[in-house]
Amino acid sequence: MSNNPAIPFQSLSTMLNDLSYDWHSPDYYISPGENINAPAFLSTFRPNFYGLVLCTEGWLDLEINHLPIHVGPFCFFGAGPDMVFKRISQSTDCKTRALFFTKDFLIQNIINLQEFETFHFFSTNGNSCIQLTEQDAGPLLQVFDVLKNKREDDGSPYYLEIIRHLIFAYIYETARLYAANGINLPKEFSREVDLKLKFQQLLALHCAEEHQLKFYADSLFISTQYLIYAVKKNSGKTPGEMIDEAIIAMAKIKLKDRKLSIATVANDLHFSDQAAFSRFFKRHTGMPPLKFRKEG
Repeated sequence: MSNNPAIPFQSLSTMLNDLSYDWHSPDYYISPGENINAPAFLSTFRPNFYGLVLCTEGWLDLEINHLPIHVGPFCFFGAGPDMVFKRISQSTDCKTRALFFTKDFLIQNIINLQEFETFHFFSTNGNSCIQLTEQDAGPLLQVFDVLKNKREDDGSPYYLEIIRHLIFAYIYETARLYAANGINLPKEFSREVDLKLKFQQLLALHCAEEHQLKFYADSLFISTQYLIYAVKKNSGKTPGEMIDEAIIAMAKIKLKDRKLSIATVANDLHFSDQAAFSRFFKRHTGMPPLKFRKEG
């Protein structure tokens, strides 16, 4: 159902644009906690990002995986790419505390990818909507208030890391609430899922200097064919695609640092020269690194 190609993926930037929200990043969003805008049109979509939404006032009617969901005060739900959404209607006084973020943004410098996979499970579970009391929601609201105070990028070199760590603090609070509401999160994984997790962890550590699939397969003591099978089965992507995505994500971060020359970025990412890096970057993003830097 959620894999129906007729139902399009929607980027975070597109969703924010549809809601007429002015925001400075395509990778994450922290709501101001004010009345939420109704979209100009109602369409069914799959997000290519993750979200954590807590309603604090009013109500919101949705379809999630084609099932009607009524979201009232202190109702919380997680959202992810395996879910199909349609906004039906909302009250004029509807307010939410909402966090949205892409996977690439969140897993930069992540230590334990299994925590993210656990989050992925309950954020894509059809029964992920839970009703909280105001008291239950208190810890979530406390962490969110800190995040809300960080909505504007202060230019600090540590700003994004602070945002990531605060989002993880919020995720841990939601995991505690899900467990308290009887939604059992997976503790053990199949061998293929375990290999995918270990591959992602290696990728987070070595993507800058190791671009070849053989390095990751050898590190896991398996064949490249079995690694391709395990990763493709449990992510829908090949490990080669994920390696390229990780390199591009890191390249974008480095290119935003204007103190680094394009040649330095190419060298840091272990390309043979600047030209090879530029070809790779353009092939995957549609623009050369210099243009990305100018437009970023």
